[in-house]
Amino acid sequence: MRKSSWKNKNGGVALLACLLALMLLTAIALGLMYLGDAESRTNDNFRSSQQAYFASMAGLQNVRERMTLANVAPHQVVPPVAMPGNTNSVLYVLNPSGIGDVVTPAVAGSNYYDQQLCQEMAAQHTGCPLASSNIITTGENGPPYLNTAAALPYKWVRINRKANASDAPYYNNGSSGNSTLATQVCWNGVSELPVTLLPVTDCTLSAGSDPAGWSPVYELTSLAVTANGSSRLLQMEVAQDPPLVTRGAVDSQDHVDLNGSLIVNGWDFCTCTCTKSRVNGKDVTTCTNRAGLVCDGSHYAIYAAGTVDNPTPSETLIAGTPQPVVQNQPWPWDMEALVARYRDAAGTVNATQAPYSWNCSGGDCGTRAGQSLGVPPNFPPSPPNNPAGPADMSRQVTYVPGNVQLTGGAVGNGVLIIDGNLDIHGGLNFYGLIITRGVISFTGGGSSGVNIYGAVLAGQQSYVDNTLGGSASIYFDYCSLPQGNQNQPPRVLSFREQLL
Repeated sequence: MRKSSWKNKNGGVALLACLLALMLLTAIALGLMYLGDAESRTNDNFRSSQQAYFASMAGLQNVRERMTLANVAPHQVVPPVAMPGNTNSVLYVLNPSGIGDVVTPAVAGSNYYDQQLCQEMAAQHTGCPLASSNIITTGENGPPYLNTAAALPYKWVRINRKANASDAPYYNNGSSGNSTLATQVCWNGVSELPVTLLPVTDCTLSAGSDPAGWSPVYELTSLAVTANGSSRLLQMEVAQDPPLVTRGAVDSQDHVDLNGSLIVNGWDFCTCTCTKSRVNGKDVTTCTNRAGLVCDGSHYAIYAAGTVDNPTPSETLIAGTPQPVVQNQPWPWDMEALVARYRDAAGTVNATQAPYSWNCSGGDCGTRAGQSLGVPPNFPPSPPNNPAGPADMSRQVTYVPGNVQLTGGAVGNGVLIIDGNLDIHGGLNFYGLIITRGVISFTGGGSSGVNIYGAVLAGQQSYVDNTLGGSASIYFDYCSLPQGNQNQPPRVLSFREQLL
Protein backbone atom coordinates (compact mmCIF):
# COMPACT_ATOMS: atom_id res chain seq x y z
CA MET A 1 0.00 0.00 0.00
CA ARG A 2 2.74 2.39 0.81
CA LYS A 3 4.64 1.42 -2.35
CA SER A 4 1.70 2.17 -4.64
CA SER A 5 1.18 5.57 -3.06
CA TRP A 6 4.83 6.40 -3.68
CA LYS A 7 4.48 5.48 -7.36
CA ASN A 8 1.37 7.59 -7.80
CA LYS A 9 3.08 10.60 -6.31
CA ASN A 10 6.13 10.23 -8.59
CA GLY A 11 3.90 9.66 -11.60
CA GLY A 12 2.23 13.01 -11.02
CA VAL A 13 5.58 14.78 -10.80
CA ALA A 14 6.77 13.16 -14.00
CA LEU A 15 3.58 14.19 -15.81
CA LEU A 16 3.98 17.75 -14.59
CA ALA A 17 7.63 17.79 -15.71
CA CYS A 18 6.61 16.50 -19.15
CA LEU A 19 3.93 19.17 -19.45
CA LEU A 20 6.38 21.88 -18.46
CA ALA A 21 8.95 20.57 -20.93
CA LEU A 22 6.31 20.43 -23.66
CA MET A 23 5.26 24.00 -22.90
CA LEU A 24 8.89 25.13 -23.00
CA LEU A 25 9.51 23.40 -26.34
CA THR A 26 6.30 24.88 -27.69
CA ALA A 27 7.39 28.35 -26.57
CA ILE A 28 10.79 27.83 -28.18
CA ALA A 29 9.15 26.61 -31.36
CA LEU A 30 6.79 29.59 -31.44
CA GLY A 31 9.73 31.92 -30.76
CA LEU A 32 11.72 30.38 -33.58
CA MET A 33 8.75 30.69 -35.89
CA TYR A 34 8.33 34.33 -34.90
CA LEU A 35 12.03 35.04 -35.33
CA GLY A 36 12.03 33.26 -38.66
CA ASP A 37 9.01 35.22 -39.80
CA ALA A 38 10.56 38.49 -38.60
CA GLU A 39 13.82 37.61 -40.33
CA SER A 40 11.93 36.80 -43.50
CA ARG A 41 10.06 40.10 -43.34
CA THR A 42 13.33 41.94 -42.67
CA ASN A 43 14.95 40.26 -45.65
CA ASP A 44 11.94 41.04 -47.81
CA ASN A 45 12.01 44.68 -46.74
CA PHE A 46 15.76 44.88 -47.33
CA ARG A 47 15.42 43.26 -50.74
CA SER A 48 12.58 45.60 -51.65
CA SER A 49 14.57 48.61 -50.42
CA GLN A 50 17.55 47.51 -52.48
CA GLN A 51 15.32 47.06 -55.52
CA ALA A 52 14.06 50.60 -55.04
CA TYR A 53 17.62 51.90 -54.66
CA PHE A 54 18.90 50.33 -57.86
CA ALA A 55 15.72 51.20 -59.74
CA SER A 56 16.18 54.82 -58.71
CA MET A 57 19.84 54.64 -59.77
CA ALA A 58 18.83 53.14 -63.11
CA GLY A 59 16.47 56.06 -63.65
CA LEU A 60 19.28 58.54 -62.99
CA GLN A 61 21.72 56.80 -65.29
CA ASN A 62 19.17 56.34 -68.05
CA VAL A 63 18.22 60.02 -68.05
CA ARG A 64 21.89 61.04 -67.83
CA GLU A 65 22.59 59.01 -70.97
CA ARG A 66 19.64 60.63 -72.73
CA MET A 67 21.21 64.05 -72.01
CA THR A 68 24.17 63.20 -74.30
CA LEU A 69 24.44 66.11 -76.73
CA ALA A 70 24.84 63.86 -79.77
CA ASN A 71 21.51 62.10 -79.15
CA VAL A 72 18.47 62.94 -81.27
CA ALA A 73 14.75 63.12 -80.52
CA PRO A 74 12.75 61.38 -79.19
CA HIS A 75 15.51 59.70 -77.19
CA GLN A 76 17.40 62.89 -76.37
CA VAL A 77 16.38 64.80 -73.25
CA VAL A 78 16.96 68.55 -73.49
CA PRO A 79 17.28 69.95 -69.95
CA PRO A 80 15.60 73.21 -68.90
CA VAL A 81 17.41 76.47 -69.61
CA ALA A 82 15.67 78.47 -66.85
CA MET A 83 16.38 78.34 -63.13
CA PRO A 84 13.74 76.64 -60.89
CA GLY A 85 10.81 78.90 -60.14
CA ASN A 86 10.58 80.24 -63.68
CA THR A 87 8.54 79.11 -66.67
CA ASN A 88 9.53 75.68 -68.04
CA SER A 89 12.24 75.36 -65.42
CA VAL A 90 11.65 71.81 -64.13
CA LEU A 91 11.51 68.73 -66.36
CA TYR A 92 10.12 65.39 -65.16
CA VAL A 93 10.74 62.15 -67.02
CA LEU A 94 7.76 59.95 -66.01
CA ASN A 95 7.81 56.16 -65.82
CA PRO A 96 4.39 54.82 -64.66
CA SER A 97 4.08 51.05 -64.33
CA GLY A 98 0.77 50.90 -66.24
CA ILE A 99 -2.38 52.73 -67.23
CA GLY A 100 -3.69 52.84 -63.68
CA ASP A 101 -0.45 54.19 -62.25
CA VAL A 102 -0.82 57.97 -62.24
CA VAL A 103 2.49 59.79 -61.76
CA THR A 104 2.03 63.49 -60.99
CA PRO A 105 5.09 64.58 -58.98
CA ALA A 106 4.15 68.28 -59.03
CA VAL A 107 0.70 67.69 -57.47
CA ALA A 108 0.75 68.03 -53.68
CA GLY A 109 -0.78 65.02 -51.96
CA SER A 110 -0.35 62.65 -54.93
CA ASN A 111 1.21 59.23 -54.43
CA TYR A 112 4.55 60.32 -55.86
CA TYR A 113 4.64 63.96 -54.84
CA ASP A 114 8.08 65.60 -55.13
CA GLN A 115 8.40 67.27 -51.72
CA GLN A 116 12.18 67.43 -52.09
CA LEU A 117 11.84 70.19 -54.70
CA CYS A 118 9.97 72.46 -52.28
CA GLN A 119 12.64 71.90 -49.62
CA GLU A 120 15.34 72.94 -52.08
CA MET A 121 13.39 76.00 -53.13
CA ALA A 122 12.84 77.02 -49.51
CA ALA A 123 16.62 76.93 -48.98
CA GLN A 124 16.91 79.35 -51.90
CA HIS A 125 14.26 81.66 -50.41
CA THR A 126 12.14 80.97 -53.50
CA GLY A 127 8.56 79.73 -53.67
CA CYS A 128 8.03 76.13 -54.74
CA PRO A 129 7.31 76.12 -58.53
CA LEU A 130 4.10 74.06 -58.55
CA ALA A 131 2.46 76.15 -61.27
CA SER A 132 1.85 74.09 -64.39
CA SER A 133 3.70 76.67 -66.48
CA ASN A 134 6.89 75.86 -64.57
CA ILE A 135 6.71 72.11 -65.18
CA ILE A 136 7.62 70.12 -68.28
CA THR A 137 6.99 66.38 -68.53
CA THR A 138 8.15 63.74 -70.96
CA GLY A 139 7.88 59.97 -71.13
CA GLU A 140 10.47 57.27 -70.73
CA ASN A 141 12.41 56.31 -73.85
CA GLY A 142 14.95 53.91 -72.46
CA PRO A 143 15.88 50.26 -73.02
CA PRO A 144 13.07 47.70 -73.52
CA TYR A 145 13.22 46.52 -69.92
CA LEU A 146 11.94 49.94 -68.82
CA ASN A 147 8.81 49.70 -70.96
CA THR A 148 7.46 46.22 -70.21
CA ALA A 149 5.36 44.59 -67.51
CA ALA A 150 8.62 44.03 -65.63
CA ALA A 151 9.58 47.71 -65.84
CA LEU A 152 11.88 49.09 -63.19
CA PRO A 153 9.77 50.72 -60.46
CA TYR A 154 11.24 54.18 -60.57
CA LYS A 155 8.44 56.69 -61.01
CA TRP A 156 10.11 59.89 -62.14
CA VAL A 157 13.40 61.65 -62.65
CA ARG A 158 13.49 65.41 -62.20
CA ILE A 159 15.97 67.58 -64.13
CA ASN A 160 16.68 71.16 -63.11
CA ARG A 161 19.57 73.55 -63.03
CA LYS A 162 21.43 73.59 -59.73
CA ALA A 163 21.13 76.71 -57.63
CA ASN A 164 23.73 77.80 -55.11
CA ALA A 165 21.70 76.93 -52.01
CA SER A 166 20.18 73.64 -53.19
CA ASP A 167 23.08 71.55 -51.89
CA ALA A 168 26.77 71.66 -50.99
CA PRO A 169 29.15 73.18 -51.88
CA TYR A 170 27.69 76.56 -50.90
CA TYR A 171 29.18 79.98 -51.59
CA ASN A 172 28.39 83.33 -49.93
CA ASN A 173 25.48 81.80 -48.08
CA GLY A 174 25.47 84.16 -45.11
CA SER A 175 22.95 86.88 -44.43
CA SER A 176 24.92 89.28 -46.64
CA GLY A 177 24.97 86.80 -49.50
CA ASN A 178 21.31 85.89 -49.83
CA SER A 179 21.25 87.36 -53.32
CA THR A 180 23.41 84.43 -54.45
CA LEU A 181 21.21 81.69 -53.00
CA ALA A 182 19.13 81.08 -56.12
CA THR A 183 21.84 81.79 -58.70
CA GLN A 184 22.90 79.09 -61.12
CA VAL A 185 26.02 77.01 -60.48
CA CYS A 186 28.56 76.55 -63.27
CA TRP A 187 31.21 73.91 -64.04
CA ASN A 188 34.53 74.58 -65.79
CA GLY A 189 35.73 70.98 -65.96
CA VAL A 190 37.47 71.24 -62.58
CA SER A 191 35.29 73.08 -60.06
CA GLU A 192 31.76 74.36 -59.39
CA LEU A 193 31.10 78.07 -58.78
CA PRO A 194 27.96 80.23 -58.71
CA VAL A 195 27.66 82.54 -61.68
CA THR A 196 27.83 85.59 -59.39
CA LEU A 197 31.50 84.80 -58.68
CA LEU A 198 32.41 84.48 -62.36
CA PRO A 199 33.00 86.87 -65.24
CA VAL A 200 29.93 85.43 -66.97
CA THR A 201 26.23 86.24 -67.04
CA ASP A 202 25.09 82.73 -67.93
CA CYS A 203 27.01 79.46 -67.98
CA THR A 204 25.07 77.87 -70.84
CA LEU A 205 27.34 75.54 -72.76
CA SER A 206 28.29 77.47 -75.88
CA ALA A 207 31.41 78.33 -77.82
CA GLY A 208 30.17 81.91 -77.83
CA SER A 209 29.48 82.27 -74.11
CA ASP A 210 31.12 85.16 -72.30
CA PRO A 211 33.74 83.78 -72.10
CA ALA A 212 33.46 80.16 -73.21
CA GLY A 213 34.59 77.51 -70.78
CA TRP A 214 31.62 77.08 -68.41
CA SER A 215 28.57 74.83 -68.52
CA PRO A 216 25.52 74.64 -66.20
CA VAL A 217 25.34 72.08 -63.39
CA TYR A 218 22.13 70.04 -63.41
CA GLU A 219 20.50 68.16 -60.55
CA LEU A 220 18.94 64.82 -61.43
CA THR A 221 16.58 63.53 -58.72
CA SER A 222 14.96 60.09 -58.99
CA LEU A 223 12.13 58.50 -56.99
CA ALA A 224 11.53 54.73 -57.04
CA VAL A 225 8.63 52.97 -55.27
CA THR A 226 8.27 49.17 -55.24
CA ALA A 227 5.04 47.18 -55.15
CA ASN A 228 5.20 46.73 -51.35
CA GLY A 229 5.82 50.44 -50.76
CA SER A 230 9.60 50.64 -50.36
CA SER A 231 10.91 53.93 -51.73
CA ARG A 232 14.31 55.54 -52.32
CA LEU A 233 15.13 59.07 -53.48
CA LEU A 234 18.54 59.56 -55.08
CA GLN A 235 20.15 62.70 -56.43
CA MET A 236 23.05 63.25 -58.80
CA GLU A 237 24.77 66.40 -60.02
CA VAL A 238 25.95 66.32 -63.63
CA ALA A 239 27.45 68.73 -66.16
CA GLN A 240 28.76 68.58 -69.68
CA ASP A 241 32.49 69.13 -69.84
CA PRO A 242 32.83 72.58 -71.40
CA PRO A 243 35.52 73.62 -73.84
CA LEU A 244 38.70 74.40 -71.96
CA VAL A 245 39.37 78.05 -72.74
CA THR A 246 42.26 79.99 -71.25
CA ARG A 247 42.13 83.69 -70.41
CA GLY A 248 44.86 84.47 -72.90
CA ALA A 249 47.28 83.02 -75.41
CA VAL A 250 49.45 82.48 -72.32
CA ASP A 251 48.06 82.03 -68.79
CA SER A 252 50.90 82.21 -66.26
CA GLN A 253 50.76 81.60 -62.54
CA ASP A 254 54.30 82.96 -62.10
CA HIS A 255 56.22 86.05 -63.16
CA VAL A 256 56.88 86.18 -66.93
CA ASP A 257 60.26 87.15 -68.36
CA LEU A 258 60.21 88.40 -71.96
CA ASN A 259 63.16 88.27 -74.33
CA GLY A 260 64.13 87.73 -77.93
CA SER A 261 62.00 88.07 -81.03
CA LEU A 262 58.64 87.20 -79.52
CA ILE A 263 55.04 87.41 -80.77
CA VAL A 264 52.10 86.65 -78.48
CA ASN A 265 48.69 87.31 -80.06
CA GLY A 266 45.47 87.11 -78.05
CA TRP A 267 43.15 87.56 -81.07
CA ASP A 268 41.41 84.26 -81.81
CA PHE A 269 43.12 82.80 -84.88
CA CYS A 270 40.09 80.52 -85.31
CA THR A 271 37.66 83.37 -85.94
CA CYS A 272 39.94 86.29 -86.83
CA THR A 273 42.21 87.11 -89.71
CA CYS A 274 44.98 89.55 -88.82
CA THR A 275 47.07 91.76 -91.09
CA LYS A 276 50.05 93.93 -90.24
CA SER A 277 50.59 97.40 -91.67
CA ARG A 278 52.97 100.27 -91.07
CA VAL A 279 51.36 103.39 -89.62
CA ASN A 280 53.45 106.45 -88.68
CA GLY A 281 56.55 104.33 -88.52
CA LYS A 282 54.97 101.69 -86.28
CA ASP A 283 53.70 98.19 -86.98
CA VAL A 284 49.91 98.02 -86.46
CA THR A 285 48.01 94.73 -86.45
CA THR A 286 44.36 94.76 -87.53
CA CYS A 287 42.15 91.72 -86.97
CA THR A 288 38.75 91.24 -88.64
CA ASN A 289 36.10 88.55 -89.03
CA ARG A 290 36.90 85.42 -90.96
CA ALA A 291 34.30 84.52 -93.56
CA GLY A 292 31.07 83.47 -91.84
CA LEU A 293 32.56 83.94 -88.35
CA VAL A 294 32.63 86.65 -85.69
CA CYS A 295 36.13 87.65 -84.66
CA ASP A 296 36.71 87.00 -80.93
CA GLY A 297 38.93 89.61 -79.34
CA SER A 298 38.09 88.86 -75.70
CA HIS A 299 41.35 87.11 -74.78
CA TYR A 300 44.61 88.61 -73.58
CA ALA A 301 48.04 88.02 -74.98
CA ILE A 302 49.26 87.22 -71.45
CA TYR A 303 47.08 86.71 -68.37
CA ALA A 304 49.29 86.52 -65.27
CA ALA A 305 48.74 85.85 -61.60
CA GLY A 306 52.20 87.32 -61.14
CA THR A 307 53.89 90.16 -62.99
CA VAL A 308 55.12 90.51 -66.57
CA ASP A 309 58.22 92.27 -67.92
CA ASN A 310 57.64 95.40 -69.94
CA PRO A 311 58.02 94.43 -73.60
CA THR A 312 60.91 95.76 -75.67
CA PRO A 313 60.53 96.82 -79.33
CA SER A 314 61.45 93.29 -80.43
CA GLU A 315 58.62 91.75 -78.41
CA THR A 316 55.11 92.03 -79.85
CA LEU A 317 52.15 91.52 -77.52
CA ILE A 318 48.74 92.20 -79.09
CA ALA A 319 45.11 91.41 -78.26
CA GLY A 320 41.59 92.67 -78.79
CA THR A 321 41.33 93.67 -75.14
CA PRO A 322 42.18 97.23 -74.03
CA GLN A 323 45.31 95.81 -72.39
CA PRO A 324 47.17 92.96 -74.16
CA VAL A 325 48.71 92.02 -70.80
CA VAL A 326 47.08 91.88 -67.35
CA GLN A 327 49.06 91.20 -64.17
CA ASN A 328 48.39 90.21 -60.55
CA GLN A 329 45.09 88.56 -61.48
CA PRO A 330 43.20 85.85 -59.57
CA TRP A 331 44.43 82.41 -60.64
CA PRO A 332 41.39 80.46 -61.86
CA TRP A 333 43.05 77.08 -62.42
CA ASP A 334 43.51 74.14 -60.06
CA MET A 335 46.69 72.85 -61.69
CA GLU A 336 46.75 69.55 -59.81
CA ALA A 337 43.14 68.76 -60.75
CA LEU A 338 43.68 69.92 -64.32
CA VAL A 339 46.73 67.71 -64.78
CA ALA A 340 44.90 64.76 -63.22
CA ARG A 341 41.90 65.32 -65.49
CA TYR A 342 43.95 64.68 -68.62
CA ARG A 343 46.53 62.32 -67.12
CA ASP A 344 43.86 59.85 -65.99
CA ALA A 345 41.60 60.10 -69.04
CA ALA A 346 41.16 57.13 -71.32
CA GLY A 347 43.39 57.34 -74.37
CA THR A 348 46.07 59.57 -72.81
CA VAL A 349 49.57 58.55 -73.94
CA ASN A 350 52.12 58.39 -71.11
CA ALA A 351 55.59 59.33 -72.36
CA THR A 352 57.15 56.56 -70.25
CA GLN A 353 55.24 53.97 -72.26
CA ALA A 354 55.21 52.98 -75.92
CA PRO A 355 55.80 54.45 -78.41
CA TYR A 356 58.10 56.83 -76.46
CA SER A 357 59.35 54.78 -73.47
CA TRP A 358 61.16 57.75 -71.94
CA ASN A 359 63.12 57.27 -68.75
CA CYS A 360 61.74 59.82 -66.28
CA SER A 361 63.38 58.59 -63.09
CA GLY A 362 63.62 61.18 -60.36
CA GLY A 363 61.10 63.42 -62.12
CA ASP A 364 63.52 64.28 -64.96
CA CYS A 365 62.72 63.07 -68.48
CA GLY A 366 65.87 64.57 -70.00
CA THR A 367 66.28 66.12 -73.44
CA ARG A 368 64.11 64.76 -76.24
CA ALA A 369 64.87 65.70 -79.82
CA GLY A 370 62.56 65.70 -82.84
CA GLN A 371 59.56 64.24 -81.00
CA SER A 372 56.14 63.84 -82.65
CA LEU A 373 53.40 64.34 -80.05
CA GLY A 374 50.49 64.03 -82.44
CA VAL A 375 50.56 65.00 -86.11
CA PRO A 376 49.80 68.73 -86.58
CA PRO A 377 48.12 70.45 -89.51
CA ASN A 378 50.11 72.58 -91.91
CA PHE A 379 51.39 75.79 -90.33
CA PRO A 380 49.65 78.12 -90.28
CA PRO A 381 46.46 76.02 -90.18
CA SER A 382 44.09 76.89 -93.00
CA PRO A 383 41.17 77.07 -92.82
CA PRO A 384 41.38 77.40 -89.01
CA ASN A 385 38.12 75.64 -88.12
CA ASN A 386 39.03 72.66 -90.31
CA PRO A 387 42.82 72.79 -90.48
CA ALA A 388 44.46 71.29 -93.53
CA GLY A 389 47.29 68.86 -93.05
CA PRO A 390 48.81 65.54 -93.95
CA ALA A 391 46.66 62.45 -94.36
CA ASP A 392 47.80 61.13 -90.98
CA MET A 393 47.04 64.37 -89.13
CA SER A 394 45.87 63.39 -85.64
CA ARG A 395 45.28 64.82 -82.17
CA GLN A 396 46.85 63.24 -79.12
CA VAL A 397 46.80 63.80 -75.38
CA THR A 398 50.35 63.31 -74.11
CA TYR A 399 51.38 63.18 -70.44
CA VAL A 400 55.02 63.71 -69.45
CA PRO A 401 55.62 62.81 -65.75
CA GLY A 402 58.51 65.18 -65.09
CA ASN A 403 60.77 67.94 -66.37
CA VAL A 404 61.68 67.75 -70.06
CA GLN A 405 63.52 69.73 -72.71
CA LEU A 406 62.12 69.49 -76.25
CA THR A 407 64.55 70.27 -79.00
CA GLY A 408 65.34 69.48 -82.60
CA GLY A 409 62.08 70.58 -84.20
CA ALA A 410 59.40 68.80 -82.15
CA VAL A 411 55.81 68.77 -83.44
CA GLY A 412 52.46 68.08 -81.80
CA ASN A 413 48.68 68.26 -81.99
CA GLY A 414 46.20 68.03 -79.14
CA VAL A 415 47.06 68.43 -75.46
CA LEU A 416 50.56 68.24 -74.00
CA ILE A 417 50.71 67.94 -70.19
CA ILE A 418 54.08 68.42 -68.49
CA ASP A 419 54.04 67.34 -64.83
CA GLY A 420 57.05 69.53 -64.14
CA ASN A 421 58.98 72.17 -66.10
CA LEU A 422 59.12 72.47 -69.90
CA ASP A 423 62.10 73.90 -71.78
CA ILE A 424 61.65 74.41 -75.52
CA HIS A 425 65.05 74.77 -77.20
CA GLY A 426 64.82 74.75 -80.96
CA GLY A 427 61.90 74.68 -83.33
CA LEU A 428 58.42 73.55 -82.28
CA ASN A 429 55.17 73.41 -84.22
CA PHE A 430 52.24 72.68 -81.91
CA TYR A 431 48.51 72.94 -82.52
CA GLY A 432 46.53 72.75 -79.26
CA LEU A 433 46.99 73.28 -75.54
CA ILE A 434 50.24 73.03 -73.57
CA ILE A 435 49.84 72.63 -69.78
CA THR A 436 52.84 72.72 -67.45
CA ARG A 437 52.51 72.21 -63.72
CA GLY A 438 55.84 74.01 -63.35
CA VAL A 439 57.26 76.76 -65.54
CA ILE A 440 57.80 76.97 -69.29
CA SER A 441 60.90 78.43 -70.91
CA PHE A 442 61.68 79.21 -74.53
CA THR A 443 65.47 79.24 -74.58
CA GLY A 444 66.00 79.21 -78.33
CA GLY A 445 63.92 79.36 -81.46
CA GLY A 446 65.99 77.29 -83.84
CA SER A 447 65.96 77.76 -87.57
CA SER A 448 62.23 77.09 -87.91
CA GLY A 449 61.13 79.07 -84.89
CA VAL A 450 58.46 78.15 -82.36
CA ASN A 451 54.87 78.26 -83.54
CA ILE A 452 52.03 77.48 -81.16
CA TYR A 453 48.41 77.81 -82.30
CA GLY A 454 46.19 77.34 -79.26
CA ALA A 455 47.27 78.37 -75.78
CA VAL A 456 49.88 77.85 -73.08
CA LEU A 457 48.88 77.33 -69.43
CA ALA A 458 51.99 77.60 -67.25
CA GLY A 459 52.22 76.93 -63.54
CA GLN A 460 54.49 78.20 -60.83
CA GLN A 461 57.88 77.50 -59.35
CA SER A 462 59.31 79.64 -56.57
CA TYR A 463 62.83 80.09 -57.93
CA VAL A 464 62.33 80.16 -61.72
CA ASP A 465 60.10 82.43 -63.81
CA ASN A 466 58.17 81.58 -66.95
CA THR A 467 60.31 82.76 -69.84
CA LEU A 468 58.86 83.68 -73.23
CA GLY A 469 61.47 84.41 -75.84
CA GLY A 470 63.60 83.04 -78.61
CA SER A 471 61.82 83.31 -81.93
CA ALA A 472 58.52 82.11 -80.44
CA SER A 473 55.14 82.93 -81.96
CA ILE A 474 52.10 82.04 -79.85
CA TYR A 475 48.64 82.60 -81.29
CA PHE A 476 45.44 82.02 -79.35
CA ASP A 477 43.23 79.57 -81.30
CA TYR A 478 39.90 78.47 -79.86
CA CYS A 479 39.41 75.70 -82.45
CA SER A 480 42.58 73.90 -81.37
CA LEU A 481 41.66 73.77 -77.68
CA PRO A 482 39.99 70.74 -76.04
CA GLN A 483 36.26 70.71 -76.71
CA GLY A 484 33.55 68.96 -74.70
CA ASN A 485 32.83 65.43 -75.94
CA GLN A 486 29.31 65.47 -77.40
CA ASN A 487 29.25 61.68 -77.66
CA GLN A 488 29.58 61.16 -73.91
CA PRO A 489 26.87 61.70 -71.27
CA PRO A 490 27.43 64.56 -68.83
CA ARG A 491 30.02 63.97 -66.13
CA VAL A 492 28.83 62.92 -62.64
CA LEU A 493 30.04 65.56 -60.19
CA SER A 494 28.41 64.24 -57.02
CA PHE A 495 25.91 61.69 -55.78
CA ARG A 496 23.80 61.42 -52.64
CA GLU A 497 20.64 59.90 -51.19
CA GLN A 498 17.89 62.17 -49.88
CA LEU A 499 15.73 61.29 -46.89
CA LEU A 500 12.00 60.81 -47.55
